[in-house]
Amino acid sequence: MATEIVTVDPPVIRAAGGIILRATPRGDEVLIVLRKSDKEWVLPKGPVKDAESFQDAALREVEQETGCSCQVGNYLGTISYAEHGIPKVVMFWKMTVVQHRSLPESDEVQEAAWATLPVAIQQLSQPQEKALLSRLGGSSMKPAPAPIEDPVPSPTSVAPSIASPAATATAPAPIAMPRPVSRKRASIEDERVRARLLREAEAFRVELSFLQQRSGLGDRSWANAAQDQLDNVMRCLETNDIEGGLVCLNAAHRFGVYGLQPTELFTRAEILREEADKISSWRGAAIEKLLSVPDEQLTADRIADAMKLRDEESTNQHYRTRLAGDFLRILLIVCSVAVLGILPLLLLTGKSRAIGPVLLFGLLGSSFSAAHSLMRGKNDSMIPNMFVMLTPVLFGPLAGLAAFGIHEYLSGVFNFSYTHWGAMLTMAFLFGMLVQRVLARLAGGKRRKKARA
Repeated sequence: MATEIVTVDPPVIRAAGGIILRATPRGDEVLIVLRKSDKEWVLPKGPVKDAESFQDAALREVEQETGCSCQVGNYLGTISYAEHGIPKVVMFWKMTVVQHRSLPESDEVQEAAWATLPVAIQQLSQPQEKALLSRLGGSSMKPAPAPIEDPVPSPTSVAPSIASPAATATAPAPIAMPRPVSRKRASIEDERVRARLLREAEAFRVELSFLQQRSGLGDRSWANAAQDQLDNVMRCLETNDIEGGLVCLNAAHRFGVYGLQPTELFTRAEILREEADKISSWRGAAIEKLLSVPDEQLTADRIADAMKLRDEESTNQHYRTRLAGDFLRILLIVCSVAVLGILPLLLLTGKSRAIGPVLLFGLLGSSFSAAHSLMRGKNDSMIPNMFVMLTPVLFGPLAGLAAFGIHEYLSGVFNFSYTHWGAMLTMAFLFGMLVQRVLARLAGGKRRKKARA
């Protein structure tokens, strides 16, 4: 039976803004504004009014907050966050100043100032605006190739596909919010990711509506596919399937690429190239190879394939991080049980009384080595296995016995008059570390060779 979907009205606060640039001898500068209410530096932006296009709203708000009449350029991206508990979506366009006037009197803006990109990124108060400006700093801030499209609209006119009554009357469809249902209990971290995932899905739904309106009446199969994936995100959130929701949202973003214009594809390619530089696995090299073509040969297919590789890398890292956390918890439980088993040996007398401590320190050494490898992500298996991880740890206590044997041998040779506890327990700890590391490397050796081939 189909699950009932409950809609919320209004589903989201829609807003628009501009990233205003000018070239100077010091490099590109961007215009930022200081709010009176909270004394925060932000990019100029504001809400979209009824029957108003996003571009019109961006131009109006920029002029109200900076005094600058601007010309709208490329669409740069979207950010989303919650405002008083209501999701808010802000779409940004690149802008250039046509006429500069003094800052008008305002109850909202105290100051508008030009700053170089590094200074502006540091000065901005909102993390998402910092991230947006950082991503665009090395790509869209460069002069864009001549677009293969209609001329950029002037401040007094916008493209009919966006601002016409037919277009503006088609407001973004109400966002299907997941109805509260019986879900498996989630951790605090999962709830935070779930809230962020919901906001991002809502933001992209608004962006997708804009891309659909701009594309006109041509082939919209890409938009339908993206919409289906956004619906899948909501279904995943109903059952708290966070990873499934992330996969579906990434897929929706990839379908959305087919609604971008050529200059926007160039910008997206530059951002992907920069992200590929931070990926150390084979996927980073594959992304660079996909995008190492002249700009005129960049297609939506290439961009989508590169995004898929990046998303797979992100999903893989997310999975391994969560798995490492699960393994650390299991390791703690197993070690606690092992310690309880060793404790009775501490009651032994005579020479045998050293057996319990060396077993304990050997276990501590192997556990420390395993935990260190997990936290650094140094797992030799392509897909970490719990038994492969635990088995070398359990050999740690046996390695600790070697320290006891060495101490007893040296005691017989040099006639020690007392037990050298510090040296013996240190050896037990180090032997436990060494055995765990060697066995883990042997267990993962074959897979590592295959990956290299």
